[in-house]
Amino acid sequence: METVLPGRTHDQPWQDFTLIERAWALSAELHRDQFRKARNVPYVSHLWSVAALVLEHGGDDRQVAAALLHDAAEDQGGIAVLERIASELGDDVAGLVRLLSDSLADTTSGEDKERWDERKQRYIDGIGEADDRVLLISACDKLHNLRSLLTDHRELGDTVWSHFTKSDPSVHVWYYGSLVAAFRGRIPPALEADLELVLAQLVELAAVARRSE
Repeated sequence: METVLPGRTHDQPWQDFTLIERAWALSAELHRDQFRKARNVPYVSHLWSVAALVLEHGGDDRQVAAALLHDAAEDQGGIAVLERIASELGDDVAGLVRLLSDSLADTTSGEDKERWDERKQRYIDGIGEADDRVLLISACDKLHNLRSLLTDHRELGDTVWSHFTKSDPSVHVWYYGSLVAAFRGRIPPALEADLELVLAQLVELAAVARRSE
């Protein structure tokens, strides 16, 4: 059984900084050649941003480590990567990463993920049953994804949708709207308010796209 991490203090801002360093090193190794969908921005920018949001909203160091690695198993090797995380960073971090993954297919070896709608519905269902520690990381992940999507749309316009598996913006409204509904009342109020704001902007983008068809 893993020990409970102490709280943060002015004298001790990190509970286990060595864990954070190891998580970052592994994350950088696994994602170093990956880019965000719409622009040539290194993917680690997203991982840093999610980890920062988790810190800002009170997450502990294991949650921060999981935030840095939340896409590692899903995108960079499936079960084998999850087992490596457990070996190098502990079962708690690996357990969080597992619950944050919508697929554990090893795409690096040519294995196909399940259909997009099946994976996303399973993820939504899982969030409905998840504990507060998983919810915080997931909400921070979705907040940064939505912020990035809105930023990319300002720069690229409606062509941004073509970079996603699903190019219909209404599908993204369904997915993020379902998750925000599952988060309500279960995450820090400030984080919930930010999610509601960016979701409203996404809904408006989708409505504009429909009117222009």
